[in-house]
Amino acid sequence: MTSFTRRMADGDRFGFTISRVRTHHDTYLNLRARDHSLAHETSSALEGETILVTWSFMPEFGLLVSSDGSWPEALSRGEGKPWSPAFMALSVIDMQAGRHALKEFGKPDFLTAEINTGLIHTNRPTISDWELFEFESVRQSVAVLLGDFAEQFGIVLHARHDAVAALHTLLSAPAPFLPALFDILLTILRPDVLTSFVALFTTDLARAVDPATRDAVRLLAALPGGGWIAGALQDLHEWKNGRSRACLSADERFDFLGLHDQRGPGSAYHLGARLLGEARRAIVPNHKLAILATARDEGLYLLEWIAHHRRVGVEQFFIYTNDLTDGSDVLLRQLAEAGEIVWIDNTGASPAKINMQDKAYCHALTIVPEILDYRWCLVLDLDEMVLPGAHVDYSLPPLLEAREHEGAEAIAISWHVFNSNGRLTWSPGLASERFVETERHPLIKSVFRTNRFFGSSAHHPDAQDRRVIPFLTIDGERHRSGDLGEHDINFAIRPTVNAMICHYHVRSLEEYVWKFARGENDGNGVLKTKHFRYNNPGVFNLFTTRFEAGGPKPALPLAEDVHRGIRRLSRLPGVTEAREEIERRFAEQSIDYVEQSAAIMKEDDRIDVETRERWCALVAEWRRLRGLS
Repeated sequence: MTSFTRRMADGDRFGFTISRVRTHHDTYLNLRARDHSLAHETSSALEGETILVTWSFMPEFGLLVSSDGSWPEALSRGEGKPWSPAFMALSVIDMQAGRHALKEFGKPDFLTAEINTGLIHTNRPTISDWELFEFESVRQSVAVLLGDFAEQFGIVLHARHDAVAALHTLLSAPAPFLPALFDILLTILRPDVLTSFVALFTTDLARAVDPATRDAVRLLAALPGGGWIAGALQDLHEWKNGRSRACLSADERFDFLGLHDQRGPGSAYHLGARLLGEARRAIVPNHKLAILATARDEGLYLLEWIAHHRRVGVEQFFIYTNDLTDGSDVLLRQLAEAGEIVWIDNTGASPAKINMQDKAYCHALTIVPEILDYRWCLVLDLDEMVLPGAHVDYSLPPLLEAREHEGAEAIAISWHVFNSNGRLTWSPGLASERFVETERHPLIKSVFRTNRFFGSSAHHPDAQDRRVIPFLTIDGERHRSGDLGEHDINFAIRPTVNAMICHYHVRSLEEYVWKFARGENDGNGVLKTKHFRYNNPGVFNLFTTRFEAGGPKPALPLAEDVHRGIRRLSRLPGVTEAREEIERRFAEQSIDYVEQSAAIMKEDDRIDVETRERWCALVAEWRRLRGLS
């Protein structure tokens, strides 16, 4: 390794070393710039070069610096695209005799280089000889270049115990380095300093009346995506100072939140979510429980869905909608203006590969401050209703409080599937009165601590800074391993008892067809011109074979309370008129969709004959009931 000594402005001296990292297998550590992943390769196979920098005053901290090609002569190339290396923070443990163990900084497990595969694993709990690394000298030209950088970043590290000084010194680094070094700084600051550091970004950025706030504004301006990050921080500041909104917009500026290839390490979202996540964790909520939901053309069910969940203890609803055609935008606005919900219009440019639910969940849990006033967040769709047990008077908050005392940050509740009960047409009765439970299902939905997570899938929360979380079932069992990277975490080992999710998946025939006419959230963009479509022929078989299945109606004990809640909502200004318009549009538009479904029967030879005949018979009976035959 190559060593240097530098003097700071106050006269203090510090040393640093610059090294290549050699594994036990005579290969070299390689930080891949394209995806920020670690590998190890032979010297001849390396396309770029990865160097480790360590500093004397912080001996167990090391910074990997990776060039994806040849190293420049200086930190900035001058003309053309500036050099922008990749960085990764490591813990460096001296094991004597010139050997070292390495960890991702702040993580408990060690790195190990797997022989013959090039893989670096980051999950070794103990150290063996083959987990150890040696440091070698680097080429002189690289040493001189990185010596300049190491001196600059050493000054930042030296200021790490003072939030204001750390921010100010960071701005002395080359502009292309700032996003990555900012990410590193958020990683290495002590918790108390990190709290003070993040607070510099949650003041009034629009006015920026003091030097530290102006430094925060300068840094955000240097970050990719700094505009939306600054806007979200300003919204958080204004909400903390009393502003509250009932109607919001997540327009095309936020479509990137629904594109997975724009949310990985090194992206604008990654850095923004880290900073905003730290700021949001500091918020102390005043209320217990909110629901976060996405919907499109589901105005028929809004009043019942809200009334039901008010009864079981939900205090607020954050409802994202996009590309509405059923008139529910009017109803949503009336409910929002009355304080019953927060409505977010999620309509954007809707590019291909976008997941509209992911966009909504990330927007709510990264950007919207109003949801932070609720300790728990339950993610549901409009065809799902949570039903706690009778022993808690059908109230969810007591169960959440019990599980929180046991350490839970996320809680799983299992699905129960409800079917049509022989119904062909929509009617104004409650779902609990019209449909029956036909099976328990292994899928789960989750309720989680709102300010601990950056986003969510349909079934469990996402934590950008943690892979494993304290995850219990509503019955108090440990839910799987709590590993958010495992697909199986979407499923329950056995159905929960203390609460369930009533999944009204199909409802009546014309409601089933209406649902599939709005398109699927399948990554193909939004279906702008609605028509009946389906993912596979099995959906017809699913409906016809279970159409007349019987079963219990477990939510019936709440029917009187839900009807009372609907009557209360209907007395709000404009609500009854808006609901009647939604019902009129449904009755008119659903005819075309049911007829389209019947036409498909004549075109798709993948559908078996028995299912064709059964579906066509149901459509014929539907026509008779609607007076169309």
